Amino acid sequence: MPIDTGQQWVLAGRESELGAAGAALRQGGGVLLTGGSGVGRTRLLAAVLEEAAAAGRTVVTVGGVGGRRGSGGVRAFGSVAECLRWLRQSGGGQRVVLGCDDAHLLDEADAHRVYRTAAAGQLAVAATVRQEARHPVGVDRLWVEQLVERVEVAPFDRTATAAVLRARLGGRLDAGSLERLWSATQGNALVLRELVEHALDVGSLRREREVWSWSGLAGDPPRRLADVLLLWLRDLSAREEELVGMLAVAEPLEADAVARRGLASAAEALSRRGVVRVEQTGRRVRLRLALPLAGRTVVSRMPALTARRLRLQAAEAIEDGERTGPDEVLRTVALRVAAGLVPERRLLLEAARTAVRRQEFARAEQLCRLVTDEDREGGEERGAGRTAAGGDGEVALLLGQVLAGQGRHEEAEEVFASVRGRPGGAAGRAEAVAARVANIAFGLGRVETAAAVLEEERDRLGAAGAGSLLTARAVLAVLADRLPEAVAAGEAVVGLGGPGPAPAGGDGAVVAGEAVAGLGGPGPAPAGRGEGAAGGPAGWSGGTEAGDGAGVAGLLPVVAFARAELGDPGGASALLASWARQAEAWPEEALLDFRSVAAHCALVQGDLRAAGTAVARLVRGAAGAGRLGQLRAWVYQARLLRRRGRPEDAAALLWQAGAVRAGYDWLTSPSWVLALLAGALAEAGRHGEALRTLAEARSAQRAGVRRPVLDDAIGFERAVVLAHAGDRSGAAAQALEVADRAEAGGRLPAAIAALHLAARATDAAPSAARVQRLALRCRAEEARLQAEQVRALARGDAEALVAVAGRFRSLAALPAAAEAAEQAGRVHRAAGRRRKGRLASAAAQELCARFGGALPPWAEPGERGTDATAALTTREREVAALAAGGLSNREIADRLVVSVRTVENHLHRVYHKLGVVQRAALSELLVTRPVPEGGDAGAVGAGRTAQTGRAARPRPRPAGGEERGRCAMCAQPLGSAG
Repeated sequence: MPIDTGQQWVLAGRESELGAAGAALRQGGGVLLTGGSGVGRTRLLAAVLEEAAAAGRTVVTVGGVGGRRGSGGVRAFGSVAECLRWLRQSGGGQRVVLGCDDAHLLDEADAHRVYRTAAAGQLAVAATVRQEARHPVGVDRLWVEQLVERVEVAPFDRTATAAVLRARLGGRLDAGSLERLWSATQGNALVLRELVEHALDVGSLRREREVWSWSGLAGDPPRRLADVLLLWLRDLSAREEELVGMLAVAEPLEADAVARRGLASAAEALSRRGVVRVEQTGRRVRLRLALPLAGRTVVSRMPALTARRLRLQAAEAIEDGERTGPDEVLRTVALRVAAGLVPERRLLLEAARTAVRRQEFARAEQLCRLVTDEDREGGEERGAGRTAAGGDGEVALLLGQVLAGQGRHEEAEEVFASVRGRPGGAAGRAEAVAARVANIAFGLGRVETAAAVLEEERDRLGAAGAGSLLTARAVLAVLADRLPEAVAAGEAVVGLGGPGPAPAGGDGAVVAGEAVAGLGGPGPAPAGRGEGAAGGPAGWSGGTEAGDGAGVAGLLPVVAFARAELGDPGGASALLASWARQAEAWPEEALLDFRSVAAHCALVQGDLRAAGTAVARLVRGAAGAGRLGQLRAWVYQARLLRRRGRPEDAAALLWQAGAVRAGYDWLTSPSWVLALLAGALAEAGRHGEALRTLAEARSAQRAGVRRPVLDDAIGFERAVVLAHAGDRSGAAAQALEVADRAEAGGRLPAAIAALHLAARATDAAPSAARVQRLALRCRAEEARLQAEQVRALARGDAEALVAVAGRFRSLAALPAAAEAAEQAGRVHRAAGRRRKGRLASAAAQELCARFGGALPPWAEPGERGTDATAALTTREREVAALAAGGLSNREIADRLVVSVRTVENHLHRVYHKLGVVQRAALSELLVTRPVPEGGDAGAVGAGRTAQTGRAARPRPRPAGGEERGRCAMCAQPLGSAG
């Protein structure tokens, strides 16, 4: 039986469109709701007509649409002629609203009659049309002659999807489940409803503790959902059916390959209908089905022989293309295996390696099992040649990586242990050790055990293979917050060096530059640059000897990351730049690490122009790096967007990143991604949602491996959320804790950033001396600017704040520049310099207009209204946010690791302080920032345009990113920074 949540599919996520339609009717015109199939036009039209009837309008309908059952004021007619006949008899007039669903299906005569009646002022038309359909002339004339206002009903974006599901379920989904549902449905309202109802029916969508979770669709789409999807694919020509079938079994396909099959015209027709989506990346143009579930439905209904033929045709089309790299080998092998053919062992192994690198672990396991079966069936004659093709050791190693990637870490440990001592040379044995150590550290959470295993195996391998394990050793050092050890590992790699010394960081920290002293740039391209390890955490693969190309490829990003965290991001960036040309020839996983760390170093340095270039390079290369590449690209894009003052866009990317299952990664973690999402939501003014997401992040953090660097990053995001939510003393306390730990670990930029946040949110004076001391040892430009800002705030030095704002602006950090400028204005006004105060504040507002955002709440000019939640403690605020999200006291207690009695006491004090008596009132009070007109800051659809449903920005940027005029603060021309 379906789960009875006590909820219904109510209209949600359409506030903007409903408001635009209602406004059009109130102004005496009509409205035409346009959109694709299944987006919810009919439901929205019904709501529009209900509002019109409630307002006293006479509503008549054709096409079966109307208000809720039992609602009065709506007369339904079977045909346009019958409706117009009644209208003539009743006298008509603008007080009459004609509702017509699917007006594109009207014949030309009826459409013309409706147009003439509306043009004569006898009624207002509220109708829906399918966007891609051919409309009768009379319908087109309605909007051409401005008798109706067109309102586009687009598929739900992620935020609107969250609102719809919250209304249906009576609670929130975790970030990963929300992204999986949105990706499966692409926001199509009809498909979303059918999928959710099926998931509730079978129990795959269920409430786990305090939030709803969906594990994904197991098997083929259910019959009702499949029928809905097939309606979307009806009336196809034979060639269109052929193309849909090929895409269903093998998407994406290159447009050129489709054209070579004589299906170019079919692709164009399906693209116009919205059935096929065109993706262009550089010079590659690829085709996919617009709804992912449609392909699974088509395959499930396809005859076996047809599916086999199409798979083989698709494999041939891929092989005939210009690209013949590892991805193409993997796809063709997978298609032939699905068609019942078993390729030769060499191709199976190559495809399995690629599948592991792409984190496609289920497919990789299938291929590994096929190799094992082939070996078993081949007997001794076939086994004699196994060493040249990879050997038993390589198959076992791949299988261990597959099991680890699937979360089966104990099984993986058994397999890795069995590989020990098998033939394959020092490089192969070192690769197996690195994979085993990664599984123990990341999968089993036993970092110290992993380090002990690593040292034992290094001694056993001796000089021939020990150099290849330097990367694993450096990554373990980063994992344990022993960054100087990671930097010192660079000494062992000939040719790996850094430009000049960096300041020492932390207690007994090694000077970063000295640790690699005397090691210059790479000089000639290193020899021995072979393919790296196939899988495991990126950056763990070594080479055959210390100093070979693969060894540098694995170790270089780890060393650069550690140098940046220790306070020398410029030196780390220069080190990476000295190897940039050679890195282009490295294995994909090593190149992904290289580009990711380059983006990280630029962000730590604070130059957002350089960061934008580095992130763009990472994004361009992410498509070929599997799920991990996509995860990294979204995370670093989101970090850059937040620094540019675009938290809503950042949140959209982080929702996607939260749904990626990419195995373990030394640069990211699921809990950190959730914490970044919480910070972005808080900066966007959605404080209740941010607090709930933060609680989810901290729960994931407790369940994972302790990683001090990322743990402090999560703590910093918690301070950001608290500061934006109004708990500034709690934010400062949290930030100071982070600063203490970061300073102890020598992570100077992190310590300075935490002190900077605490000083801005509360009082700068207590942190001024400490931040100045740390800045003297740090080379990060942004950290030094942050220290100068804290000192200027502590001294009340307006001119110094003006200078800081100008320097932030030169780095394209416009939000930081705007805040410093407003702080300068505040100091000027406090000293009686009103004119200078006005100029500084005007400069701040200009900068805010340029990046399309606002100042943080602690920097807003003038006196803010009293915040009803200001009296809440940090824990009371977290409890209130979770309670507002629909959690029970028991669920809140489990999430925060406290007793139920403690939760009850906190809630009792919250109710008393806020003057409320029920949980429903908490949600509104948790939003403390001003909201765009038309909605609650935490509600879906607030601030969205009626036509697009996307977040509206206060002021569009001029073409080319240029802004006219001069800065009111420094009188410099306003360029295109940021």
